[in-house]
Amino acid sequence: MKRVACLVVLLMFEAARSQAQQIGDPEKGVGLARDVCSQCHATRKGQLLSPSVRAPTFVELATTPGMTTAALTIALTTPHAGMPMFMLSPEQRQDIIAYIVGLKD
Repeated sequence: MKRVACLVVLLMFEAARSQAQQIGDPEKGVGLARDVCSQCHATRKGQLLSPSVRAPTFVELATTPGMTTAALTIALTTPHAGMPMFMLSPEQRQDIIAYIVGLKD
């Protein structure tokens, strides 16, 4: 249990550190989202339903109250039910996050 708590704390510090840096490139993020995420998620504005009924749309993710770059970073770096773990570089992860956050507008 201590290991899990330490891992969560480390991930939170990493998320806070990465949030302080530039978020990423949303133009690169849209391509990554299409290539990596679109099998399960609706990744574009205007898509009302995701291919997988259990996967929220990216617009839903972007507009969820409290959804921050830190929360998205944690979501993309920790395993959770129904979400496969992808091997994304920190830069790729930030690009996808920048794209998702940009969907709020």
